[in-house]
Amino acid sequence: MIIGRNLEGFCSVSNLVLSHVIKWFAANNLVVNLNKMYIMKFITQNSLHSTLHVGYNEEYKQETMNTKFLGLQIDNHINWKKLIGRLFLS
Repeated sequence: MIIGRNLEGFCSVSNLVLSHVIKWFAANNLVVNLNKMYIMKFITQNSLHSTLHVGYNEEYKQETMNTKFLGLQIDNHINWKKLIGRLFLS
């Protein structure tokens, strides 16, 4: 998890961390599949929307609003509406 006080600092640190991770993987004969990587910014309900610019080699990843992680559907507001709705509809 990366935490930042402002969006510019957060994106800068995120890009640096991603670069180090990719280089570490390459040094250990592994590859990071950027096509399967998701970027999610957790926000409160009344937060202003701002676009993240996180990527590697000028290829920026699009921010996702929800994803499946370890079998759970989570969204950027950290609520369980999709999971609960699916449980009651099953």
